[in-house]
Formats: sequence, structure tokens, C-alpha cells
Amino acid sequence: MRKLTIKKKIILWFAIAIFVLSAASTALTFVISRSVLDQSIQERLIEIVEYNADEIEFNNSLSSVDKEPSDFYISYNGGVLEIDDDFCDYLDGVCTALIDKDNFLIYGETPFHLDKESAFSFTSVGTIEHRGQKYYIYEKPLTGNNLNGLWLRGFISENEVVNILYNVARISLWFIPLFGVFTLLGGYVLTRRSFAPIEKISNAAKEISESGDLSRRIDLKAGEDELHQLAQTYNKMFERLEKTFNAEKQFTSDASHELRTPMAVIKAQCEYALQFAESEDDYKEALEVIQRQNDRMSSLLSQLLFFTRLENRSDTFKLVETDLSQLVASIGEERRILLDDSSELTLDVESGIKYTIDESLMSRLVINLLDNAFKYSPDHPCVSLSLKESESQITLSVSDRGQGITEENLEKIWNRFYQEDSSRNEEGSFGLGLSMVKEIAAFHGGQMSVQSSPGTGSTFTLTLPKKI
Repeated sequence: MRKLTIKKKIILWFAIAIFVLSAASTALTFVISRSVLDQSIQERLIEIVEYNADEIEFNNSLSSVDKEPSDFYISYNGGVLEIDDDFCDYLDGVCTALIDKDNFLIYGETPFHLDKESAFSFTSVGTIEHRGQKYYIYEKPLTGNNLNGLWLRGFISENEVVNILYNVARISLWFIPLFGVFTLLGGYVLTRRSFAPIEKISNAAKEISESGDLSRRIDLKAGEDELHQLAQTYNKMFERLEKTFNAEKQFTSDASHELRTPMAVIKAQCEYALQFAESEDDYKEALEVIQRQNDRMSSLLSQLLFFTRLENRSDTFKLVETDLSQLVASIGEERRILLDDSSELTLDVESGIKYTIDESLMSRLVINLLDNAFKYSPDHPCVSLSLKESESQITLSVSDRGQGITEENLEKIWNRFYQEDSSRNEEGSFGLGLSMVKEIAAFHGGQMSVQSSPGTGSTFTLTLPKKI
């Protein structure tokens, strides 16, 4: 067994599986067919007897009957029984007979006569043996105008089930082996063709592994089978690895660059405290500086990790349909409370606008835009926040009358750690706000744009496409 190729092993096990499956399915077919046929025949017996019951009427005299040549008339209990020509005394293997209360046959036919002990005891379908043969029996008492005391008795032989099962068996004995042979041949051809790309996938994966070039991909011709899907899965894996590796490189580069200054400050303060500090106040001042720089580093690392999760589309963020109008309005109202008397924030938010968003991310986007607008506005900032909806898109805008942005820097403001005016950099600000805004917009399938000119202010706009 170990010396066999994978293809031969698959075919061998495939053949064994088909044989076992064929045998099991044949046995199961007989079991289920027997059960289903039993139920079906019983239902057919009841249905025909019930149907025949509606074809019998009682009339007080023959003269009151509108006689039909094809109907059958029998004198009974001082009147006339009219049996419609639609009465089926034998249909689909079911024999139906009209019996009086003394167990005498009035009309129809039966394969045999029930004795008085068994008669009228089959108000639900039962079985009885007669001359080595099994029958299903169903009896229905007639009700209505002078029909009390009359019964309909239906019979059907178990041979009906046996004959059908025999036909099923005969078909199975021919069909299942032919199906097995055809399946084996088809499986062999498919297995042989399907395994052809494996060597190509293996070689390509090996080359990528040895070279370390995660930008390379496994190139197979178009196809939808499992091996082509495997190649696509490998390519997606390499794509994610490349993205993660690049994000890690970016994180390392950003962190090392931005942490250099606070680390240098911490080191300098430690050296100063160790060499020159003479009083408790000197030590306290050095420790306060170290604490501020430590907080600054923690904040930076937290934001960089957030970026990494956002770029990698982490499962931490969940998109849920949200009332965007209510969210934006509440953020604006909360920001108004924090403003001093010299600052102004106007809101123009249409109600009832809903969109599928991650609420925490969208809140951060709006807050960052507002923070940016107030930070780069003059001493008496006037900022406006609006949310509008059209047939094709939703637009969120934040406008200010601040210092504006020069034309050559309009594209640079979206870069990490870039600040238009570094001289006005506030403590704890790293120039990550707008790059974070752009990434959040992309996460939601939207786009950020800006209109600005020096001295007149800026308008930052988020455009979200309406999903059709």
C-alpha cells in the first residue's frame, strides 16, 4: 500500500467506497422503500374507500330517484340505495365492497369474506393473513340519511408492495454496477488531470519560500477545481503575509523614528538626575519629564497599533447599520459643551440617514476632523459640521476658517506624522489624525477630499457611496 502512488491510492479507496456505498444504499433503499410503500399503500386504501363513500346515496323510493342508466340501484331498508357509476369496486389494486350490519355483501367485491369476529374491527388500517398472503384492510361506517348500519370495506394485497420492490431491485442490480464502473472511470480521469498542477504549485511555493520574495504568486491557468482554489488560497496567503510584513516594517520604521526623541529626552533626564540633581525638587522635575515622555510613547504606540489593525482589516471592527445622523449630531453636541465662549460650532445634519459602519471608527473620524479644524483655526474659531444625503452618496463635511493649507501640501497632509505647521504642534500630537481619517474612510468604502487655500480655511469631506 505504501508503494502505491497517491493517484492509485485514491482510485483504490474510491472503488472500495463505491462498492460499500452501493451495497449500503441498496439495502437502505429496500428498507426505506418498504416503509414508504407500506405507508403509501395504506394511504391509497383509505383514499379510495373514502372516495367510494361519497358515491352512495339513499332515497325513500325508486320513483323519487332521477335515474341514470349507468348507476346501480339496490332496494334497502324500505328505500333505494343509489350507487353512482363512479364507485370503484376495484381500482389500483384496491377492492371495495358495501357490507350491511349483518356482514353480508351488498355490492362490490372482496378477495375473501371476513368472519363475524373480525368484521367491523378495522376502523383504522389493519392487516390479516389469508391463505399465506397478507392483506391490508380498512372499514368505514357510512353515515347520513338512512345509511347507518352500512359499511365500506377495502382490501389491498401486500403483493402490491412486493411487486414494486421487485422492480426496484431489478433496476438496482443493473444500474448500480454500471454507475460504479462509470464513476470509477470518470474519477480516474479527473484525478489524473487534477493532480497535474500539483507539481507546479509545489515548485512555485518552494521558489517563493527560498527567495523570500512575497510579491511573487503561483501562476496557474484559469480553473475552478480544488487545486486552482488551493493555488488562489496560497496567493491570498502570500498577499496577506506581504501586507502584514510591510505593515510590520512600517510600524517598526515609524516607531523607531518617533520614539527616538522621547527616548533621548528620557536618557538625558536620567543622566541629569544622576549627575546634577541636588534636591528633591530636581529629582521630581526629572521624573515628571520622564513621565510625560513615557505617556507620549504609550500614546504613539497605541495609535500605531490601531493603524496596524485597521490596515489589516482586523475582526475587531464590525460593520453594523447605524443611524449616522444621530451619531454625528451627538458628537457635535458633545463637542459644543466643551467649547469656550470664543469658539463656535454650527451643525447642519439631515435626519434619518443610515449607513453600515463601525460606530467607534466613524466616531473617531468625526472627532479627528473636528479636532483638526479647531487646532488650526485662529483665536476665535468658527467650525461647521454637516451631513447630507443624495441619491447616490452620503457626504460629511467639516469646514473651518483657519489658516488653510498651501496647494503643494494638500496631498502631504494625509501622510503619517506630517504637520502643516510644526511650530504649532501641541503636546501629544503626532500628525496621525488625518492619515487615520483617510484609512477609516477607506475601511468603509469611502473617500476623503479637501478644499483649502491659505488664509481662508479648509473643508474636509467624506464621501460614502450609497449601496444599491
